[in-house]
Amino acid sequence: MNTDISLSLSAEASARLRADFDAFVKVSTGLDAQFIPPAFDDFLRARLMQQDGPLTERAVMRLLASGEYGWAKKVFDKQLPNALAALMRDAQRFGFGLAVQPDWTPQQRVEHARQWATQILSEAGADAAFTEALAAQISASAVDIRTLEERMKTPAWRVADGLRQRAYDVMYGLQTEQSEALGRSKVGELRVLLGLALEYGSIGAEEAARVLEQVERACPHLFREAPDDVFARLAAWLRRVFSQGALVRQ
Repeated sequence: MNTDISLSLSAEASARLRADFDAFVKVSTGLDAQFIPPAFDDFLRARLMQQDGPLTERAVMRLLASGEYGWAKKVFDKQLPNALAALMRDAQRFGFGLAVQPDWTPQQRVEHARQWATQILSEAGADAAFTEALAAQISASAVDIRTLEERMKTPAWRVADGLRQRAYDVMYGLQTEQSEALGRSKVGELRVLLGLALEYGSIGAEEAARVLEQVERACPHLFREAPDDVFARLAAWLRRVFSQGALVRQ
């Protein structure tokens, strides 16, 4: 049974209700240009029944659950992870890349990817059911920062590659070096270069050990500790004197 109720409102109260309705219409149509707001009477009825928001919420839910809006939301939920996966997969083709910290374990990489995927889907308003799929794509697309630097020929990679090349140049030069003093100096240089190359990641520990072993096999005298007593210093001085005298006579 319907009952008609007549209201008598002051001009101030009526103006305030009208202002509330206008604000409601402005917000609704601002969020969706196709949104059709209710009549003022329906708005007033909802206010009398202490329904501040259900009228708008019900209308919006109907729009999102059916028709073009429902279809668009379903497509968005499904396509967002696929679009992001394609973005990361194809990034390197266009000179971009997704780097990961080199000291992360595979489990850490997956866990951080899952946290990132959760944040992306949450901010985009997409279905959280796609979290694992997106996290897997992120984890699979990320590469070690050093691999990315090599691929992009960054300044850091150029330094690392130059250290490796210089270490091998010194290694080859040592195998034909005639001067023991200069050879010992180059052995020290080689050790420094290998240490820096290890730090930059351009040479591994096993490779550095092989380089030193190869030089030691070729020039074992350079790796023996030189005697530092007075007789050794005297013998070295005499060798220099006689070698200089021989050069003068020639």
